Amino acid sequence: MEEEYSKLRNYLKELSQVAVAFSGGVDSSFLLKVSVEVLGVNNVIALTARSQLTFEEEIQRAKEIAKDIGVEHMILDMPDVINEKIRDNPKDRCYHCKKKIFTSFLKLLESEFDGKPILIEGTNLDDMGSYRPGKKAIEELGIRSPLMECRMSKEMVRSLSRDLGLPTWDHPSQSCLATRFPYGGELTEEDLRKVEKGETYLKKMGFQECRLRIHGSIARIEVPKSDLERLICYSSKVVQNLKSLGFTYVTLDMEGLRSGSMDQLM
Repeated sequence: MEEEYSKLRNYLKELSQVAVAFSGGVDSSFLLKVSVEVLGVNNVIALTARSQLTFEEEIQRAKEIAKDIGVEHMILDMPDVINEKIRDNPKDRCYHCKKKIFTSFLKLLESEFDGKPILIEGTNLDDMGSYRPGKKAIEELGIRSPLMECRMSKEMVRSLSRDLGLPTWDHPSQSCLATRFPYGGELTEEDLRKVEKGETYLKKMGFQECRLRIHGSIARIEVPKSDLERLICYSSKVVQNLKSLGFTYVTLDMEGLRSGSMDQLM
């Protein structure tokens, strides 16, 4: 891990000035922190996209972390991110979404900073083994991925984040709201907000790792297997809350939390 970390620091030093695509998650927070340590706060910018596919709590967390690190933080509002290529939630949705967001970031850097900061993002080595069509968009646009290029795994990022005192070191992985819906179904503002409210409620109940997968009027809850029994104890309250959001049926997935479980339905 020390070798990879040293490579990362040298990699960033050669870039001189960077803009970090910053979600406030584990990987981007680590990348932002190390970038500031290596290059200095005046040579680093954090860029965050806000859209209908984003949890508002993530935006607020990103603001807090950027403030603690002391870096300039720009939030780009993108109300039109759900366009004709994304609205029907195609299998390559992530490609079109990433292409739109990162193209907007590059335009912003060109107009505000003459394109001097190099745009980097937090894909890690482990991400290469999963279905992530957004990687193609990142490659097409020439965005740099220092963690992946320096062969840093998620475990390494978490361990080093803890050493650096980052509060994100043990945060659960998060993904956009569109991943809660089957491919091929229309993404509506109403349904997206229902999922956001439902998952926010579950987290307030103490289930920090959770997914609310939607199948029409059915809400399918995923939590780690170790939390299944505890969730059942709260079943009446959970059912009442989710039905109040408009779901007809509320189910608990006995297989537990699985990243990318909707991909299995492709």
